[in-house]
Amino acid sequence: MKNVRLFFKKSGPLRFVSHLDMNRVMTRLLRLSRVPIWYTEGFNRHPYITFALPLSLGFSSEYEVMDFRLDDDDFDIKTAEKMISDVCPNGIEVITLKEPVFKSGKIALADFEITFFTNSVASYESLNAFLNLPEIIVSKKTKKGGIKEVDLADKIKSYKITDGKELKLILRLPAGGEDNINPKILIDKYLSNIGESDGFYTVVRTGLFLADGTKFE
Repeated sequence: MKNVRLFFKKSGPLRFVSHLDMNRVMTRLLRLSRVPIWYTEGFNRHPYITFALPLSLGFSSEYEVMDFRLDDDDFDIKTAEKMISDVCPNGIEVITLKEPVFKSGKIALADFEITFFTNSVASYESLNAFLNLPEIIVSKKTKKGGIKEVDLADKIKSYKITDGKELKLILRLPAGGEDNINPKILIDKYLSNIGESDGFYTVVRTGLFLADGTKFE
């Protein structure tokens, strides 16, 4: 039995597929590929798969990570990669398949690209001013269902704004564990501040990293 890690992109309509349904999609995809995957034992046998950091509903991703196991230690990983890639539906694109380097619990940072619709009143000036506020207080749900106030100004690790044909924000935030920050709460707070609480934007997760900035693999 060999542990392997699949890196793939998720885009298009699949961004509206929930994590639970995405689990079903990837399970069926593995079965369809005929890769010799390892199944759990017991009455309801199924492929053992885990996602490094589930993606929020509505987000696209350039760097999704899913672990599973090959039942045959000698099976060529590159062959398995091609077999999976050949059966991927629109919206899923395989980047690579390889043996894991780091444990998923090591993920500490995530990069996002936020694009504001061209008819939005969002601007470089107002966004830059917002991100430089000494405090950005928002209400955040806890894992136990409670609500707590969080200062997002302390959570922003880095950012870059580009104002070309479209206004884009490249953002690095804490990810995984108790310190996980969804960029949606930050952007929604910004839009509320500029009087556009129902503004539209897209979010793409572009990378996952360790605490020291090393790319998660």
